[in-house]
Amino acid sequence: MADAEPDNANEPVPPLRDRISAAGRTLAIIARTRPGLTIGIAALTVLAALLPPAALYVSKLLIDGVVAAIGSGLESDRNAALRWVVIEAGLLALLLVVRRGLVFQKARLHAELGFAVARLILDKANRFALAHIEHPRVQEMLIHAKQFAAARPYGLIVRGFDVLQAAVTLVSITALLAATAPWLIILMLVGGLPAFIGNLRFSGDAYRFYTARSPQMRERNYLESLVTNEAAARERLHYGLGDPLLGRFSDLFHDMHDGDRRLQGRQAVIGSLLGIAGSAIFLGGKLWIVIVTIGGRFSLGDMTMLIGLLKQGQNAVNALLGAFTGSFEDILYVTRLFALLDLDEGRSAGTATAGPVPGDGLRFDSVSFSYPGTARPALDCISFQLTPGMRLGLVGVNGSGKTTLVKLAAGLYRPDSGRVMLDGLDLAAWEPGALSRRIGVMFQPHVNYKLSVRDNVESGVGMATLSPDAMERALAAGLARELVDELDNGTETRLSKRFAEGVELSGGQWQRLAMARAHANEAADILILDEPTAALDAEAEAAFMARPRVPGRSLILISHRLSNLRTADQIIMLEGGRIIEAGTHEALIGQGGGYAELFALQADPYRT
Repeated sequence: MADAEPDNANEPVPPLRDRISAAGRTLAIIARTRPGLTIGIAALTVLAALLPPAALYVSKLLIDGVVAAIGSGLESDRNAALRWVVIEAGLLALLLVVRRGLVFQKARLHAELGFAVARLILDKANRFALAHIEHPRVQEMLIHAKQFAAARPYGLIVRGFDVLQAAVTLVSITALLAATAPWLIILMLVGGLPAFIGNLRFSGDAYRFYTARSPQMRERNYLESLVTNEAAARERLHYGLGDPLLGRFSDLFHDMHDGDRRLQGRQAVIGSLLGIAGSAIFLGGKLWIVIVTIGGRFSLGDMTMLIGLLKQGQNAVNALLGAFTGSFEDILYVTRLFALLDLDEGRSAGTATAGPVPGDGLRFDSVSFSYPGTARPALDCISFQLTPGMRLGLVGVNGSGKTTLVKLAAGLYRPDSGRVMLDGLDLAAWEPGALSRRIGVMFQPHVNYKLSVRDNVESGVGMATLSPDAMERALAAGLARELVDELDNGTETRLSKRFAEGVELSGGQWQRLAMARAHANEAADILILDEPTAALDAEAEAAFMARPRVPGRSLILISHRLSNLRTADQIIMLEGGRIIEAGTHEALIGQGGGYAELFALQADPYRT
């Protein structure tokens, strides 16, 4: 997978073209999500930008009106001043309502956009081929997308509104300053530059720092799960692993925190110096305004307005430039989201629902497969045919290629060379749904869904609802009927103690549900069971092996217990990814090869 190289500890900032593209695509997401809400927020943002300068101008008129009323003593001047009080109060009340409305609407936008982005990530993960989603680089990109990029698109959009608000505020303030003291416009703009320089300097550093430490973050999350996960609790408590695991967790935290502290320390020192420079510029402007007011150039109302405008203008410049630098940082993370969404998914779904040679069954034709980054093939030139109604046994030591063969047979992997065919058609040409309807699989290890019993079984048919009779047959085939009868809520029982009224199952009970899941699709004419009896007791295993054959349904049975394979029509023994022996149980015993030796080793303890 060429796209999935390990992260560089000093990951470069994405090029400008990618950042511009990421910003545009983020805007497209929000345009699709809630365009009306976005327009409403934009309108409120413009109003929120205009109201503070307007209030300052009214404040100027109010102060000048008060001074005029004091000087003249006229009732008309007094009433005019009072009217400005009412107008200013109305503007401030309106500003309060607008700001509260923005908070409410942005919260709605956050939820909507967060869901839209999360759905994009999950949809992409759902489309990945198995070999791709198992790749460490893809896993790392998914973690980054969930940890960083899911919130960053919202931040990018909100900063866009901040840019709009600051820009409108600056335009209105500039207009007021231009009519009174034009040179303060330059002072206002220069006063915002120090903070902008600092933010721009550190945004790239923060991005490189936080993305480069993702391996430590994954390990920390894993250590947390080992301490809190119920599945690991027994060994953790019995072997006294809690303190060592917490020690490793603490070491990781301190290692990560030291780097974080140094980065934030540099930001604090340089940011403080730049902040002092910005404040000095503002105080210089304020001092000039006071001096010229004393000299009679400005009225008290002008002085109050100009000081307020200078402060608001400098804040607007800081907000504008800060929004740009914040957007720059957001875009760096958002580019990672789109890098994930643009990844090759590793497979193109076929469209066929039937093969050209009905009844040919499943056929491996000189199939070889290697995992990425490994020199030795997991399967090497494997050929066999599974005809309808045939039982095929697979045997071999751990790592011999059995489970890899299952994934190829189910169409989850594609061979590097050779072909895997069903009814004469390459599995790559089959429509995935049609293929899953033809092949039922019990994987090893199987998934224990912390859902209901019904969900665990119906996941074998894509969560489609099974009729009561179909559910009954699946439970019986998986030897799970007695288990369900013992549960208070039957098939609706929630599994796992992490949920209220949930029930925890033993390993053997989970395995029975996994077998029922594999049998849920009655239309499947091929059944693949990978170690189906590994966690079953002897009685259940005997009941499983005594079940009659289903006419027309072929079976691939993988088992380390060779006695389970005695009734197979053919047995294939794998070693190092190659077929070293093939034949019936009797024929292989007669050959006296590796299969016979393994069978003898397993049988010896039972002989008297």
